[in-house]
Amino acid sequence: MDRYGFFSLFYCQNGSGVQVSASLLRLAALGCPLKPDQKALAVFHRLGIFINDDTPFEGIRVLPPGGRLIWEDGKLTIEAPELAVKPNTISRAEAVDGFIELFRASMARTLKAWDGPIVLPLSGGRDSRHILLELAHQGRKPDACITFQHTGDQWNAEVKAARAIAEAVGVRHDVLGRERSRQIDNIRAITLTELCADEHAQMMPLHDYLIGLGAASYDGINGDVLTEGADNPHLCHRLFHEGDFAAIARLMMDGHGSIISTTGDPRGASQLYSPSRDAHEEALHYVGEAIARFGDFPDPNQAFWMFNRTRREINFVTRGILSSAEAVFTPYLDEDLVEFCLGLPFGLKFDGIHLHDEAVFKAWPQYRDVPLKEGFADDPPRSSPIGHKLQSAVDMARVAQFLAPGAPLAEYRALFGRGRPLNPGPNEMYHLHSRLVETLSAERARGLLAFTRKLNRTRTHNLVSDSYRPPGNTLKPG
Repeated sequence: MDRYGFFSLFYCQNGSGVQVSASLLRLAALGCPLKPDQKALAVFHRLGIFINDDTPFEGIRVLPPGGRLIWEDGKLTIEAPELAVKPNTISRAEAVDGFIELFRASMARTLKAWDGPIVLPLSGGRDSRHILLELAHQGRKPDACITFQHTGDQWNAEVKAARAIAEAVGVRHDVLGRERSRQIDNIRAITLTELCADEHAQMMPLHDYLIGLGAASYDGINGDVLTEGADNPHLCHRLFHEGDFAAIARLMMDGHGSIISTTGDPRGASQLYSPSRDAHEEALHYVGEAIARFGDFPDPNQAFWMFNRTRREINFVTRGILSSAEAVFTPYLDEDLVEFCLGLPFGLKFDGIHLHDEAVFKAWPQYRDVPLKEGFADDPPRSSPIGHKLQSAVDMARVAQFLAPGAPLAEYRALFGRGRPLNPGPNEMYHLHSRLVETLSAERARGLLAFTRKLNRTRTHNLVSDSYRPPGNTLKPG
């Protein structure tokens, strides 16, 4: 397993042997034990992630960071090194310079490994912008940058910021803003993420754009964690050193639940799928224990976030959503860069402007005035066309029929979500996840994989809603 465990490798002991696969669903299809892991699911319903090496099933696990699976004389053993980092006692200026230099070296290694076309998913944030600027600096501008949204000609701040930097650098920028079936994308994404994530369906336009291009892509995964750490960093840092790990867990759970609920209810999906007090207390204790393991890191909450949420959920963008690329590079997972950033003193990251901003401004002062997404406003929303609404209803019925051929109407009502406490997207994803986990069998897993292949074949090819093309660009999306 890779040093940080970001490539999820699933395994199970099945009878007198052990089975290993990059796909949980393929293990399920081969007959691995599929008893739901209620403790792991209680965490998932409250945080939207699986922590440690858990999956939805007791009998299927992922290898830990740097892990080795040993099968000898009928016995399964998992070995893994302790997670640790060497503290860096350096100045803020040295941290900025080190970040610039180590990221530059990381990018150079990726470019040495690939001499073909490059397509860069470009958001309105820092991480992908830094990748773009470094590609340009090293003489390898991407053949195209792509940004997804789901509001047609009504641009959001992400798209506006991405277009602004693409024009400033002089690279092609395709906006993937065509209306799509959320219901179909949910099924395709939940398969790509192996039942281990509650999101990423919104990114399916990126997946479809890359099909057949023969291009490499980049993922800015871990960039935000290296330079920011966890949400509410100062409060979480204080709570950690007070030993109140359950309070940190509660803060994380309440934040996630509030975001996905229609009324801001901090219970989130747990009120539907694991509402008992015992399940809640067990989840709090379990997450708190996981947080406490990172006490030797300068920023323990940053380390927890990286080795749990980023490693266990965001990683499925790299290995799932972007898997249609010929190669996917993750420059913020370069070992030298990660060890450097994880070793920085907690307070140094917050001494002045954002550390990542300072690094980018120092390396490329000419782009300092090109705003990030915070410098733009979303266009006013508009209602979806009636044709799209009708197609969505048809697609929801199609998904409901797959979930429960004998009782599709009840599934349709649950997916539609009227009167349910979650926002539409999370409502659909959590219901899909719950139904698939509780009904999964080897035959059902094979059926899900076959259904997804069918949906892939009938995917839309009409992706690009707007394009900026500097002279000489010839790349054609798949």
